[in-house]
Amino acid sequence: MKCRVLKLGTECTDRATELNGTVTHWIIDMGKNVDYLFQPRGLDENQQPLKKFFVCSERLDVKPENFEKVDVPFKILGSQVEDKASGFAGMAVEFVRHINGCFHVVIQPAGTLEGKNTSIERNDFDLRECRGEKIPELTTTELTASKEEKPSPTGDTFKRELSQSVESSIPNR
Repeated sequence: MKCRVLKLGTECTDRATELNGTVTHWIIDMGKNVDYLFQPRGLDENQQPLKKFFVCSERLDVKPENFEKVDVPFKILGSQVEDKASGFAGMAVEFVRHINGCFHVVIQPAGTLEGKNTSIERNDFDLRECRGEKIPELTTTELTASKEEKPSPTGDTFKRELSQSVESSIPNR
């Protein structure tokens, strides 16, 4: 299914904070709601990049030409998937598109942590490294070409807090 989303790398202004910055990621959920990760331009007092935060497109000062149509494999969302390397498995609940073009899938396991009565934390994985009934299997050649064209970041996970603050690293939402 084609979805209209902001082009990643779009430089714009957040109307609420009046900060200039760049759209670096988007997240789309099972309800087809899209949120964008906004990287404000600038450094903090420790000379580190300012914290990224989530916004909707309506907050951003953008033009129609800043949008594009992207094919999103929605049939995967709601299905059971597994990370091939770790065995982490559960329901595919969101996709994350990184600025370099790769797609990650957010997996939410069923159940609770033993003795804690809290849900098991979700985690994200490069979709190409997952398997599931709805995930097409790539040949070795297709996988190699895809990774060269759209490399996946490593160690880039983020937690989305209720306060909309983002931790230093990128999707546990």
